[in-house]
Amino acid sequence: MLEERRIDTFVFGMGCFWSPEANFGQLPGVLRTRVGFAGGTKSDPTYRQMGDHTETVEVTYDPDAISLEQLLRKFWNDHNPNRPAYKERQYISLLLYQNAEQKTIMEAVKQQLEVERKNTIYTEIAPMHDFTEAEPHHQKYYLKRFKKATEQLMSHFPSEAAFHTSTITSRLNGFVREYGTLASIKEEIAKWNISDDEAIRIQEMLDGLKW
Repeated sequence: MLEERRIDTFVFGMGCFWSPEANFGQLPGVLRTRVGFAGGTKSDPTYRQMGDHTETVEVTYDPDAISLEQLLRKFWNDHNPNRPAYKERQYISLLLYQNAEQKTIMEAVKQQLEVERKNTIYTEIAPMHDFTEAEPHHQKYYLKRFKKATEQLMSHFPSEAAFHTSTITSRLNGFVREYGTLASIKEEIAKWNISDDEAIRIQEMLDGLKW
């Protein structure tokens, strides 16, 4: 019997959402990723009509495998939170907390890094309200540039939405962006909370991909 595991969600903005989705999607412990718009007030934002929202990444993760503190340190290490605003709020450095515990951790890690760096961090930390998923062509953007592999992968999923929110497509989206390797993905699969048959199926799917 497979063990139930805890899951949590982390939402952030650090510039154009394509690369951060790939970067965080390759991390062991991350279960799935989506890109979208959040942090603003406009109803039903789209990429062309974003209003006061920010491009964000939603990361669903297993806190027993990777902590929020680890994710936050990666967030701050992988971009410049103090760069001048560009396109109003679209590309700002932003953290959105789901609850009081997340807010406390975000503020604590920020303070620790400010002491370590001897510099003020100007990331906006705000409550999470609505997350609007971006249009399909923005999801797993780098993986979809490999059309043959994407077509093969799509055939293994019941819907495009399932493809977008899969752990394996999150890893592969990172791999094609040169975050991680196929070998490391295959090694990690053996540790996933899935049946042996499912692990074999995924391994065979990877072995059969045509890039």
